[in-house]
Amino acid sequence: MSATHSSDTVSTSYSLIERLFYHAATNSTHDAVVTPTLKLSYAQLTQLVHAQVQKFYDAGISSDSVIGIKCANDVQHLVLCLAATYIGSTSCTIPSHEMDDMQNAISNRCGATDVVDENIAVDPMTLDSNVRPTPMDVPTTCLLFSTSGTTGDPKLVVHHDRDLVAQAHRHIGSEQERFACLASMEHNFAKRHRLYCIAVGATNVFLDSDRDSLVAQCQFLNVNVLHVSAFQAQELLAIPNISELSNIRLKLGGSHAHVSLRQKLQNKITQNLHAGYGTTETGAIAFTDPNDLDAGESVGQPLPGIEIRTVTPDRKTLGRGEHGELAVRCAGMFREYLDKSDLTTARLEDGWFYTGDIGYLDKQQRIYLCGRADDMFVFNSMNIYPQDIESQICQYPGITDAAVLPKTSSLHGNIPVALVVFAKNMKSDLSSLKKFVKERVGIRSPRQFIIVDEIPRNASGKISRQEAMRLSKKSDHIRKYIVEALGAYATDHLKPSLVAAFVKGETDIRLKKSKMDSLARMDLLVALEVDYHTIITPQEFVQFRYLGDLVARVLSTQLQEEHKQDSCPQISNPISTAVQTNTQHYVIQFFQRIFSYCDTVAQLHKALTTLEYRLTPIEVEILHEGNRAHQLISVNAAEKFHTALKHWLQRLKGMMLDSGKQEPEPFVSYRVAPTVTHFVGPGAPADKTLLVCFSDAGGRCLMMPNVVLMQHTNSAHYDLLVIAEPLNQGYQLGVPPLGNNLTEVIEWIANLKLIRNYRRVRTLGCSAGGYTAVIAGYYLGAEMAVSVGGRFHTKSHPIKFLERIYTTWRAMRKRHCSRVLMSYAIDDTRDRHYAKIMAMLCGGSSVAVEFTNGSVGHLILQRLVERGELAPYLARTIFAEMKDEHIASQRANVIINFPAHIMRPYS
Repeated sequence: MSATHSSDTVSTSYSLIERLFYHAATNSTHDAVVTPTLKLSYAQLTQLVHAQVQKFYDAGISSDSVIGIKCANDVQHLVLCLAATYIGSTSCTIPSHEMDDMQNAISNRCGATDVVDENIAVDPMTLDSNVRPTPMDVPTTCLLFSTSGTTGDPKLVVHHDRDLVAQAHRHIGSEQERFACLASMEHNFAKRHRLYCIAVGATNVFLDSDRDSLVAQCQFLNVNVLHVSAFQAQELLAIPNISELSNIRLKLGGSHAHVSLRQKLQNKITQNLHAGYGTTETGAIAFTDPNDLDAGESVGQPLPGIEIRTVTPDRKTLGRGEHGELAVRCAGMFREYLDKSDLTTARLEDGWFYTGDIGYLDKQQRIYLCGRADDMFVFNSMNIYPQDIESQICQYPGITDAAVLPKTSSLHGNIPVALVVFAKNMKSDLSSLKKFVKERVGIRSPRQFIIVDEIPRNASGKISRQEAMRLSKKSDHIRKYIVEALGAYATDHLKPSLVAAFVKGETDIRLKKSKMDSLARMDLLVALEVDYHTIITPQEFVQFRYLGDLVARVLSTQLQEEHKQDSCPQISNPISTAVQTNTQHYVIQFFQRIFSYCDTVAQLHKALTTLEYRLTPIEVEILHEGNRAHQLISVNAAEKFHTALKHWLQRLKGMMLDSGKQEPEPFVSYRVAPTVTHFVGPGAPADKTLLVCFSDAGGRCLMMPNVVLMQHTNSAHYDLLVIAEPLNQGYQLGVPPLGNNLTEVIEWIANLKLIRNYRRVRTLGCSAGGYTAVIAGYYLGAEMAVSVGGRFHTKSHPIKFLERIYTTWRAMRKRHCSRVLMSYAIDDTRDRHYAKIMAMLCGGSSVAVEFTNGSVGHLILQRLVERGELAPYLARTIFAEMKDEHIASQRANVIINFPAHIMRPYS
């Protein structure tokens, strides 16, 4: 096939470098590269490439090399790429903005022998005008491009440089184009288009990243074509003077642009709008014609030289209007997926590339996209094509973006749910939105709409489906958490069916309906700040109309936090950050903000109860000293507030001093998840034991403030991982966001990277957490598992009884736990019954607790703390040496008597 541009006929047998030198010879003064501070003609560009080639040779880089280009400077990146092509080496971009692990993965995947950056790049400002480079016989050169990776790991697509020459005419109309895009050369889309410009002899215009000056830059540099993704197009609409670019040709690529977005762009920017469709493997396939008023949601007709058809899964051609996979044949297609021969064979057959995109053709050969084949899912035997529904959602006034996803259901297969983005200052009326969408797509309408700040997208602007699905799950967990945090306030003032529907995401709840008083609001705001790092002031809270607004706010904070913490698997507790950085005043500032929420002593008590399970011993000490210095509460505050705070601090200090230690244990806390906190002391994990603690039902601790347990722990030998159970269901419904049942929770813990860092693991649980600790002990391969006050369900639940026996037996068959201790109160028949049976089943020991001067009851740890006798109990159980005779003995049956601390055999 041949392509014509301007007066030149460009054969597909020409190499990219031959095209560069052709333009330098025939149109030497024509602008090749333009920036706000630099202008290079084609003659000058060839001189730069020649200079770069010499630097490559000097560095020992040759045609046998595989060059990884890691360079954020666009002009230098372009020159490096052209120089690599000139010498005949294979090249691949290694994005400098990616994390080190990703950079290393790409480098290893492409087999880079040399990684080049700005240090070897020629400075365009030091051009030697005396250099007169001449073309040479250029061998076939490979360029590797990374695919979008919306549903899985990105693949490396192999193109010859001649393939790009063959594709170029479908992207760049003529050498008169002054082409700009908003992505850097380190992105696949932008890099290919910059090379297309070279092939055609057009001008590459590189803009600064400052969006506020975009219009002025385009005007100053005479840009006549601007190519952006759909996401970037949304940003253009927010630029005040963007209408001044009405003479520009605006092209959309990367991800599908819905009709509503196209209309906005035409109304506000330019009528000369072209929405496109293409792939990394083929280049451009289609663009809409701005004069085609019936184009609708299509991406236009195939470009000249493109053959396209829709096929069934067994690749039989379909008729007009029938949904199927799009197959394309054209000049300049890719050669293979690097090191993925099976995938290459599957996608490239008889000259046809099977795109994996689902769509259909109308009578005029317009192409309509319905999404990826692997995005399609089945709902009650119906095929759901997400992009079809997303297009309809985006027609709703005020919606700027949407993503439709499957939510797994054992009954219905996959239930459609949607993430939606409302424009700023727009009313988020979900019920109206649901009605609007259902009228258009019928039974295929999403059953849940989740409001988010933005839809996760990759560098090409395409929806990252995996990230979006993770976002959907996070939203579910936050909904559950908020309902649990509201507690009785939600159940007392709202219909249970309404609460259940909100948790499922099927409806929203007006905040007025919850009748939340100031105490409940304060408790919720404190919990969200401590568990989700989301600071919402009372002034901001009153602006929310729905609980869904609160969910979206928390979700937004979570995403921002994740972006900041990508390189760190743990997130530090905002309170403990003070200890890490020696900025001790932070915990005082944090307390002052919490106190500002409290209008009554009841609210203060509630806030302190919420707070005390997150503090570390050092932080309690800081607060104690801060209170003595009158830094926590203003001296002008009512005396009752000072009294309440003083008593709270004295109580904590008293329980901590019962450990026998005067100095606070130097723990620092990290929030692994909203319901999981990692308390870390000095020393390397490889030399320590991790104690995994499971709270009782509805609790966030083991019947005592976590700071008390920490102070009774030797931080040099043990770190703590404390799991909360906020649902008050004894782990039967799991722990948000870890999982929806006990198995999922334990698997989540087992998959934590931090677990593998420790030399040993022990597990400890009280009440409902006791059974969980035993099961987790086996799955984690713990050296010891201790259950305190565990018990079976009441006699009216015999099936639950058998389930626990079976689950324990299955855990024992799969994994190993060196020692199991079942501790119970000697005067609690139900707990004793459980301990005897489980100890017998596990081959473990039972440890009874007895008070000489009183009853024990089910709340063993709480009673021991109240009596100041926790330390000796822990020393004989969870902190005991493995060689201790009662620990080492199999099936021992003993009593620990308090206050004498005497352990004796018991039968």
